[in-house]
Amino acid sequence: MNRLLRSVTIPSPLRFVLLPALLLAICSVASADSGTLNDLVGTWIRPDGGYKLVVKSIGTDGKAEVQYFNPNPIHVAEANATLKDGTVALFVKFEDVNYTGSTYNLTLGADKNRLEGKYFQATQKQTYDIFFERLP
Repeated sequence: MNRLLRSVTIPSPLRFVLLPALLLAICSVASADSGTLNDLVGTWIRPDGGYKLVVKSIGTDGKAEVQYFNPNPIHVAEANATLKDGTVALFVKFEDVNYTGSTYNLTLGADKNRLEGKYFQATQKQTYDIFFERLP
């Protein structure tokens, strides 16, 4: 028994500080859930007017299949998703009566249930801060 106790090395006080900090850092990185482009898929509502954005799918090239309603369908000319530095973004451009050239530039919130960004209304040449909330 004495032999066993002699072979046990008592860690220095520094180890008591560094080891838990290192373990916490490793666990934080392992559990960090940076977004993916597929986190955009779903139905989103803009509460200030009931506008609905439906992201049906995202291709591996970032091309997004998107529908938009106000409340009737508005033609989406272009939609692309990107992932840069952990930030998921969506760009949508319209080509329809009273919407030609209007765009959304949106980013996915950390909780993945909110899209925030800018809406450029081309006919009025005005930009608005807006957000969408994910429908369950």
